[in-house]
Amino acid sequence: MAKTVTKRTMWHWASPDGVAPNKVVGRIAASQGVFMPGAPFYRDTSGTWTLADTSDGTNDNVHGFCVGAVNAATTWPLTAEQAVNTAMYFEEVDPADTYACFVNLNAADAAATDALIGVDYGIDVDANAGTIGQTTMNTGDTTNVVVHVVDILSRVEPSKNTTSDSPGIALVRFFAAKSSEGVAA
Repeated sequence: MAKTVTKRTMWHWASPDGVAPNKVVGRIAASQGVFMPGAPFYRDTSGTWTLADTSDGTNDNVHGFCVGAVNAATTWPLTAEQAVNTAMYFEEVDPADTYACFVNLNAADAAATDALIGVDYGIDVDANAGTIGQTTMNTGDTTNVVVHVVDILSRVEPSKNTTSDSPGIALVRFFAAKSSEGVAA
């Protein structure tokens, strides 16, 4: 079964220190498309924020998620591509924080079972019009890893989730992203 369109965005689940993720203003790079709220981004070498893509061994970093437009007159969610250097709000990724992420297996919805816990996986970032930036964890990618599974939602909220839900939800932590220069951010 193909990935479910309405169930593909990651979200912040918990912070061990109880502090909400840091929000910053950043400028976007050109040609980002009409991306979805919560789309993952990385800071590029020029200091602008670039939409992350599916884990492939290059630029497999996530420094934050776009969570809003600075200009209050901008329609949110976006309905048009934004110009280069448009100021946006980003929620920075803290490697100590836990994020909830829907699970796929090579582009098909998949269950989140106990076998995922403790394993590292890549992410899939959608590039299709209407769903640009929606992100899931791909259990078929253990080579270009970006996240580490710390639990599954069915163990945390068993009254609302099961290990047979498809897509299931994994609780993950991002690896400490490297800056665009290759130094830990």
